[in-house]
Amino acid sequence: MTTLPPNPRYERKFIADRLALAEVLALVRRHPAAFRETYPARSLNTLYLDSPDLRDYRDHVNGIAHRAKTRIRWYGAWSGRIDTPTLERKLKHGQVSGKLSHRLPPLSMNGHVWKSDLEAAFDCASLPALTRSALHHLQPSLLNRYQRHYFQSGDGRFRLTVDSGLQFAAARQAQGMGVSFGPPIAPIVIELKYGLAEAEAAPQVTNTLPFRLARYSKYVLGINRLAG
Repeated sequence: MTTLPPNPRYERKFIADRLALAEVLALVRRHPAAFRETYPARSLNTLYLDSPDLRDYRDHVNGIAHRAKTRIRWYGAWSGRIDTPTLERKLKHGQVSGKLSHRLPPLSMNGHVWKSDLEAAFDCASLPALTRSALHHLQPSLLNRYQRHYFQSGDGRFRLTVDSGLQFAAARQAQGMGVSFGPPIAPIVIELKYGLAEAEAAPQVTNTLPFRLARYSKYVLGINRLAG
């Protein structure tokens, strides 16, 4: 029997080729599923953590069916005091995704990423013992940020996000060097998320999304771009 990750759901990613953000948002709003915005658009920041040999990155590139990503996420400005960072462990079992989230104490990202600061935050957080132990074997590997728009279908069964203006930066934690983001890149990424019970109805939504279905990982893309 296949083991499901916690809080299981399906995620389908689409790419909007050669379309401006305003065009993408207009197409989403005209979709037959009656998508409506649920939150104001906001900037989303992610700091990925990986092993020194980038095991999570390599698992994804090699198509390992059961794989994971570890990241810290927060909203708004990427630097300065971060009041509500969240540690996320993203799990993928075949086609099904899941996520475990833990609130971290406030952090400061004053132009640098310090591994010692992160470890201090992990030690102060209320984390399972195994999670805390595993985190000490990881290190910052990538920063990214982008603008996210949030939608939900009229019947509440499907969530959709539109991500634009994606930027990457290396996380040079060893020297505490300043972080420098590259220019925003295309394309715009649309992500449809829904529970296992909605799998049968999902084609009615996906088949009428006027975007290209794609296998897409922001983490893999960022590592590849920084590696040249």
